[in-house]
Amino acid sequence: MGRLTTDLGFDNQSQKPNMKNYNVVTIKELIATAKTALIVVPQVSVDSIGAALALALGLKKRHIETKVYCPQKTDNNYSKLSGLELLTDSVSANNLTVSVNYPLDQIEAVSYNDDNGRLNLVVKTKPSSPKIDENQISINNQSATADVCFMLGDESPLGQNASITNSGNWIFISPASLNKAWAKASLVDPDAPFSEIFTFLFPLIDIQIDENIGKNLLIGLRVATQSFSVNVSPETFEAGAICLRSTQPDTQPSAFSQPPIESIEKSGAVMPGTNKPNPNPVI
Repeated sequence: MGRLTTDLGFDNQSQKPNMKNYNVVTIKELIATAKTALIVVPQVSVDSIGAALALALGLKKRHIETKVYCPQKTDNNYSKLSGLELLTDSVSANNLTVSVNYPLDQIEAVSYNDDNGRLNLVVKTKPSSPKIDENQISINNQSATADVCFMLGDESPLGQNASITNSGNWIFISPASLNKAWAKASLVDPDAPFSEIFTFLFPLIDIQIDENIGKNLLIGLRVATQSFSVNVSPETFEAGAICLRSTQPDTQPSAFSQPPIESIEKSGAVMPGTNKPNPNPVI
């Protein structure tokens, strides 16, 4: 039985057997104009990293500069994945946000000045308004570092860096049913591993599953399902078949290079009804 539910972003009207057709309208819009992308993996696993790197490779094929941020280091268990050079365990901030917990109607003006090369931000309050205390000021130097950002799972394991979701165009993708107010788009598929989700997502957002992408997803699927023995559905096996086919070289011989079947039969090169050599060919 499939695991699709109509309240979690799926379009069952156009669903094909053993296939998933996610609602990706907003996701496609966010990707369409992006020149840079950040993929965040809060909790490391072969499934999540494999899917994240597959996404990164796909976005790079669309000429989108992409990085994958995971605060935890990977080990030799991840060595067969493609795109490991895209991984980083730190994220830099481009913007500095100074927040003042103070009524806006009591602020007269905000300005800045140059104090011998040092920037001063000046907040002028209205006459008779109370003074702004230091504990009413907060500084946040974590901000979105890309045009489009993907969060693969709950951000809480990031700790202080979870505040990175405070700004930016975020896409939340998860096997767990969670609602994220900061997400511009969400794709939640209960109980499906990341690698299965991305296998069906990629064609919908115009990312071709090539050999390296398929290999990453297949590795993630095999680990997440213990070689397709647990937590599987027909869609899981279909995802595995899609990925496996993408990793196979196209060695199908051309029809034009094959002699007609009639010629083979008449030559007696093979025994009738088999593909074995005929020890007594008909001359």
